[in-house]
Amino acid sequence: MSTVETAQTEPTSVPATGGRTPKDMALSLGVLLIPVLLLVLGYRLFYGWDAAVTVDPANAVASAGRASFAPLPAAAPDGWQTVTAKWQPGVLRIGYLDPDNNGARLVQSRTALDALVKDELDGKAQADGETVVGTVSWQRFRAPDGQTVLARTAGNTTTLLIGQGADLTGLAAAIAR
Repeated sequence: MSTVETAQTEPTSVPATGGRTPKDMALSLGVLLIPVLLLVLGYRLFYGWDAAVTVDPANAVASAGRASFAPLPAAAPDGWQTVTAKWQPGVLRIGYLDPDNNGARLVQSRTALDALVKDELDGKAQADGETVVGTVSWQRFRAPDGQTVLARTAGNTTTLLIGQGADLTGLAAAIAR
């Protein structure tokens, strides 16, 4: 008969970190972050990081026309970009950026002028006189947060132009028919 002797070995202790060092964690994060950074930089290079996404407002304006809104807004002035256009039953909303990236929005509705101004500016706008653009007279309102509103009622439609820092009179001249 043969005897088998077993060698006794000391048990190895496993560190509380599971055998991972801070260096291993840094390498793992680096492997994950490099593709993400490449994707972000590629997006910036190929798709224009700072460029606004523009939309064609034709469908929203056509929907307002089918609902018998009149007058409908014409195209924005040269250099302006249309960034949103939405028709919700009874309300047409179009968002613009001027050449200096100041925002402005057009809101058209059949709601009475004072009620629409109150709804759009949370009741905080104060009348501030009139502005004549071409042959069209617009009422001017100012809000405490610095926004200016040009408002008019023509036909069955109330139109508001709301913005802060944007040339609302230039926008009014371009969109008014």
